[in-house]
Amino acid sequence: MNLFGVHNGPAYLEGIVKKVTDGENQEVEWKGKLQMSDGHDKFHIFYYGDLMEDLITWQDSTPLIVYAEHTLTGERYLLIDAAKHGYDAMLCETYPQEELSKRTLRPYLDVEGEDTFEVHLSVFYNVPWDEEFGEDVDEDGTYELITGEHMDFEQVKRDGYDAFSIRIVNRKGVTTEIVQEELA
Repeated sequence: MNLFGVHNGPAYLEGIVKKVTDGENQEVEWKGKLQMSDGHDKFHIFYYGDLMEDLITWQDSTPLIVYAEHTLTGERYLLIDAAKHGYDAMLCETYPQEELSKRTLRPYLDVEGEDTFEVHLSVFYNVPWDEEFGEDVDEDGTYELITGEHMDFEQVKRDGYDAFSIRIVNRKGVTTEIVQEELA
């Protein structure tokens, strides 16, 4: 278990996601809601992957990617890139850059044709990073990923989650789970 991740959530989402506590003491799950500092919480979703019913999945062997776009400013925020986030992408798998660069984004519409959503995230931290990999951290506090990139070990523990899900809620209050990724 990775309590550091559970308490802090993914590092790349810091500043754009408000941690959600629902009264339950979650040992391995971090929950958040995409929300700007001014309170704005409505977004369009853009993704690369296949749709299996409402769920965004990998397209063949090419990892999915999901962005949320601010409805007023048009600024996009990366929610997940399965080619670089999560345990497998950081420690086990590499993907051809030519395939990753071909991932064109499409807008997400739910079953009711809605395109504006609140975005809720759940991130799971079952990997005991300190116990399994702590001795591989160099004197600068960095860890070498499978890509050869060196990353601060605290960030590795936050972004190296083993599962990730996205739920969206449309204007009518209809909730849809659009991502369920097991990444370890």
